[in-house]
Amino acid sequence: MYPRSSRPTRLTIGALATSCAIALTTITAPAALAAEATATIADVQGTSAASTMIGDTVTVEGVVTADYRGASGYRGIVIQTPGSGGADDATPGASDGIFIFLGSANPAVSIGDKVTATGPVAEYFGLTQLGSGTAVELVTAAADLDPADAVEPTALDASVVGADRESLESMLVTPTGDYLVSSSHQLYNFGTLWLSPEELAVKSTETTDAGADADAIAAANRASRILLDDGYSIQISNGSHPGEQPYFSADTVVRNGDTVEFPANPYVLSYGFDDWRLQPTVAINDASPAEYLPTFESTNPREESAPVVGGDFKVSAFNVYNYFTTLKSEDSDARGAATAEEFAIQQSKIVAAINSLDADVVGLMEIENSIKLGGDLDEALMDLVGALNAAAGAGTWDYVRTPAALNDAAITDFITNAIIFKPAAVTPVGDSFTQVDETVWDIAREPIAQTFESNGELITVIANHFKSKGGSGTEPTDGQGFFNTERVEQANAVKDLVDSIAADDAKSDQVVLVGDFNAYSEEDPIQVFTEAGYVDTLAAEGDNEYTYTFDGELGSLDHIIVSPSLAEHVTDAAVWNINSPEWSDRGYAYGAAEAGTVFRSSDHDPISVGLSTEAAPVEIEILTTNDFHGRIEVDRGIPGAAMLAGMVRSWESQNPNTTFVGAGDFVGATTFTSFIQNDQPTIDVLNEIGLDTSSFGNHEFDQGRADVDDRILDAADWPYLAANLYDRDTNMPAYDEYFLQEFEGVKVGFIGAITEDLNELVSPEGIASLEVRGVVEEVNRVADYLTDGDDANGEADVLVLLIHEGAASTDIAASMDDSAFGQIVMNVSPEIQAIVSGHTHLAYDHEIAVDGMDDPRLVISAGQYGSYYGHFDLNVDPATKEIIDFEAEVLPIEGFEPDAAVQAIVDEATAAAAELGNAKVGEISDSMFRAVQTPVDGTPFPENRGGESTIGNFVADVQLWAASDSGAEIAFMNPGGLRTDLVYEASGAGDADGEVTYREAANVQPFGNTLTTMSLTGAQIKSVLEEQWQPEGAQRPFLKLGVSEGLTYSYDPTAAQGERVTAMYLNGVPVDVAASYTVVANSFLAAGGDNFATLAEGTDRADSGRVDLQSMVEWFEENTIADPPLEQRAIGAVVSAPDADGYNPGDDVTLDLSSLTFSRGGSGATTVEVSVDGDVLGSATIDRTIVDTTDEQGRASVTVTIPAGVPSGTLALTVMVPGTDTAVVVPIEVATTAEAIENTKAPGIRGNVQVGKTVKATHGNWSVKSPDYSYQWLRDGAPIADATDSRYRITTDDIGTELSVQVTASKDGYSDGVAESDAQSVEKISSSVRSSLSSWFVWGNRSVTADASVKVGKDGTTAGEVTFYDGRDAVGTSTVDKRGNASLKLPKLSRGIHFIWVEYSGNDTVESSSSFPRLVFVF
Repeated sequence: MYPRSSRPTRLTIGALATSCAIALTTITAPAALAAEATATIADVQGTSAASTMIGDTVTVEGVVTADYRGASGYRGIVIQTPGSGGADDATPGASDGIFIFLGSANPAVSIGDKVTATGPVAEYFGLTQLGSGTAVELVTAAADLDPADAVEPTALDASVVGADRESLESMLVTPTGDYLVSSSHQLYNFGTLWLSPEELAVKSTETTDAGADADAIAAANRASRILLDDGYSIQISNGSHPGEQPYFSADTVVRNGDTVEFPANPYVLSYGFDDWRLQPTVAINDASPAEYLPTFESTNPREESAPVVGGDFKVSAFNVYNYFTTLKSEDSDARGAATAEEFAIQQSKIVAAINSLDADVVGLMEIENSIKLGGDLDEALMDLVGALNAAAGAGTWDYVRTPAALNDAAITDFITNAIIFKPAAVTPVGDSFTQVDETVWDIAREPIAQTFESNGELITVIANHFKSKGGSGTEPTDGQGFFNTERVEQANAVKDLVDSIAADDAKSDQVVLVGDFNAYSEEDPIQVFTEAGYVDTLAAEGDNEYTYTFDGELGSLDHIIVSPSLAEHVTDAAVWNINSPEWSDRGYAYGAAEAGTVFRSSDHDPISVGLSTEAAPVEIEILTTNDFHGRIEVDRGIPGAAMLAGMVRSWESQNPNTTFVGAGDFVGATTFTSFIQNDQPTIDVLNEIGLDTSSFGNHEFDQGRADVDDRILDAADWPYLAANLYDRDTNMPAYDEYFLQEFEGVKVGFIGAITEDLNELVSPEGIASLEVRGVVEEVNRVADYLTDGDDANGEADVLVLLIHEGAASTDIAASMDDSAFGQIVMNVSPEIQAIVSGHTHLAYDHEIAVDGMDDPRLVISAGQYGSYYGHFDLNVDPATKEIIDFEAEVLPIEGFEPDAAVQAIVDEATAAAAELGNAKVGEISDSMFRAVQTPVDGTPFPENRGGESTIGNFVADVQLWAASDSGAEIAFMNPGGLRTDLVYEASGAGDADGEVTYREAANVQPFGNTLTTMSLTGAQIKSVLEEQWQPEGAQRPFLKLGVSEGLTYSYDPTAAQGERVTAMYLNGVPVDVAASYTVVANSFLAAGGDNFATLAEGTDRADSGRVDLQSMVEWFEENTIADPPLEQRAIGAVVSAPDADGYNPGDDVTLDLSSLTFSRGGSGATTVEVSVDGDVLGSATIDRTIVDTTDEQGRASVTVTIPAGVPSGTLALTVMVPGTDTAVVVPIEVATTAEAIENTKAPGIRGNVQVGKTVKATHGNWSVKSPDYSYQWLRDGAPIADATDSRYRITTDDIGTELSVQVTASKDGYSDGVAESDAQSVEKISSSVRSSLSSWFVWGNRSVTADASVKVGKDGTTAGEVTFYDGRDAVGTSTVDKRGNASLKLPKLSRGIHFIWVEYSGNDTVESSSSFPRLVFVF
């Protein structure tokens, strides 16, 4: 035994002390150890799909934006360049985010921390990352992050797809635009939803023949796809995965086609497993906070009832999703339900769906072939029919017996086809039959056929189920899936079967093929039929309906195809989307199943077709237009006459039963090319197109009745109609009242009428011989004798009203109210099934219930200028002449082939107009210019749309004159509508100085806008003027409106948006914000163009009956010579602020003026004066230097003294520019002359500014003795509610704010004095935390428990968490209880010395704090 020495112990303690110092240094100064960046993240990412630095070891710096450690399974974090993201991109084309693979490393960093990462650059299945071995070091904790380093999410618009997303890889993004759910098939296992931006993708070969075009569609679909992921790389079934998938629940219905409403928290745009993914910033599940979970807008709601397809023989196809009465728990070869409970749900859903189809015959696919499982033939089919009858009533359904040839388990599959039918509706004729050929059907289900009799017609239905697309190996590149050749063979075999049926005298050539063909509509197997004249009914309807979804693409694998002889008997075909858009967990075998409902009764949607066994209906296309106004040339948003003709030709090529009709205003208010030739080009193109008939419009009478009778009617090949225009001399209708057209024995009658306001819209003298009678009475008179059975006065099977009158808005209520149009819609004869309207230039399409009508009345208007067209699809029974179907729509005129003959007419008219444009219309005494900017090389007068101009104000004056008959008081003109100047100097030979030609006038305003009047309040007029300052992001920051004479206003260019206009006067009188004024503007501006949204809100809107060019020509005809308006109608004025007692007599006021001169043209004035009641108070020299983009040229600063004796109230300072008529009022408010109480010593706050303490205000000293005091406590300068005492108790609401008090001193005979104390900061409540350990010496595997005790100041709570640290590594957290205690059993500690300390998080009202480290020695 050796004696024990104390020396080694002393050495050990010394070493421990050194280690402690080092450890403490490590804890408190992490930033000092962080590596310096050697590259930016953008450098690493580059601008291509893969980094050019693969294999290089780099150090990058970034802010942690996402954390995928722990159960997430991705084992990494995402960082993004400090200060990046948001609207500004400092690295275009290169991403600023990157994934950091950590493996098993677990650095003490969190989201929001600024870090460096050092590691090798790698590409992991397309995702750029820093790979294995990367080290991450903390630079700055999130709480201390410089705001300039904060990362913002970047907008990821739905239009950004495919490779264009690369520049945002691994960056924080906020999705914008519409993202639609396209598939939920990976939700149950991967927690992932598939999304389609903007619209659902459609399978390429559904719409396009296999080949390059289809491949391009497939590539585009693939590029647009994006997945909404859950942040986990493990499946939900994995034992490490907490909770369930985060997106769908049994209680809320979400379907494909619904729109994602993204949560507040942004996403990381990631890439993995060959797909772009929106990853939440942390892994999420069903229990995650709401800020991480999206919701869904129901934009594809459930269809509660099956679509109506008409006809008297309705056939449906339904894949019944492995309807097996043999359970999988009983026989492993069974394919349906596993348990009796599952089968009961499956059966309840299938039964509900089939009974709801209202079909006469249903072809079934995927029903159990019972003989393959040891049962009897048709055993499962009988079970299904029994369940159907139990629900619908005994005898409702029967089934077609499977042909005996298929009672052979050796040649048949485990699933089979079947046909069921309603004996009350159809009768089987003969036995069922099939086609047995193992060279064709060895890998598919043989077809089953049955002939039925319905209304004396023999129709054979064949149920089909072709070979599926699935297979092994490399899929064929043509996009048609595996086994396409075999499906083509099966299609040809079925076609041969149909040929044999047609040749059978006991049957007929009327055959319906139904079923799951496992081929999309433009794939080879379907083309076997369509190229032989068969009709794929659903695709032929063209309604974009589909029966199936696979990999996020819509398409129809299910079809109902009719033989050529049945094509004309199809009344409609439709899909009932009850299955394919639904979440698969709503199927019978899963927890979200809805027993007894039709939804997710299968994975395929049922498809139905209606057939008429009687004569095929007569289908008639009625095309409409209105308010064309001679827009024969292509222009902004106007397709032109040739495209209009192309639209008509397109429909005529599809259906010879096509007519083209109108609702008036084809001529008048036209553009220059038509106007200068008295609208003959417009009439010519309409003749060439083949307009069949039209009502008159008011503009047809612009030049009076004589022009209509002697010119327009002679030139037009179509009859104009007006049942309510009477000749005053004869008391008889002045024009044709109706027009009849016959289509295959069906007569359509068009009745015409014109607005009762005609006398107010055209010159009364011009139509003095015409009497305008009531529309309703006269139209009903004509409707009565067209339906009275007397052929002598004309008879019609269908009546359509063509009326030049329209709704005041597109809201359906405006077509049903007490307005003139509403009265027409609701009161014309019930015999009139449809109304084609116009006059108000709006596009609408309504179905309106009217008393006495079985079906809604169709009411449409096709907008204006040939931009849209109306389309009626009318189907009539040829025998009874009853309407079977009548539908209407309004569509844009686009994508049609322009008609060459019409284009030739337009071209000739354009050339003629160029020559006619040289004719003189008037004179000007001097040039009138647009505003200009500072000259630049090559452009001496660059246009400035932000400046007031002589031409802008002149055009406004002209338009006010033109609309004076409508009571207009103010006119506005947008600068963008002025395309050139009116120049005094001659333009060349034959043009004298000062002459204005048609072409010169037209070039100023080439758009041919009509003038629209409306009512605006004074407040709305101010809003219009405020909207001259354009919204952020607009092309130009300021657009200066031309305003008419009499309207003047002043503005402060330095004021805030919406607060710049300081005064408005109309004819010298202040504009009353509450009063109503009649305003005129061109139709572009009146519709809210150029961001002048308030103009679109005007009420009592009306077409003035004038076009801008026509108005100018007529103005010159009346006035001959135009003088440029030299006065400024708007003045910028920044008025010096008043002193403490306001503006008072004797005070000096400085006006910094602008917009005193035009930037080009106008007077040469150099002086401005400011006066009151004619007395000039001051003047200054004008600085005429041009100011770009705005209207601030012509600047001067004038100081004036407020005259003595001026009473309190508004003082009008008039700004005048001598030599012009400029006189704009700048008002100021003169204050009371009472002496103000002045503060001589500021108020203060006495007491400790801490939560829970009461402080007192000291009122300070004032200039008068013994005033009364009142108090208002302020938090960050804003009044605190009910805090008006001299004392105030500080609450937790004050934490983090600046507290001050405002004292008001009052005394009779004086104006109040107000002063405020200095502000004092209110800090969070202090806290302290201490730690303790269960043991500081640990042997072996003994555990250590760490305890924390939190203390907080008065009014504070200990709510929050304590984080326990071992040195720099966080080892766990614990919630603090109400007593301030928290505890944690530490994880196993490695051998050596450990420094255990805790950090209390604090909360909204309490500061955070840290404890001193405690030592633990582990042996």
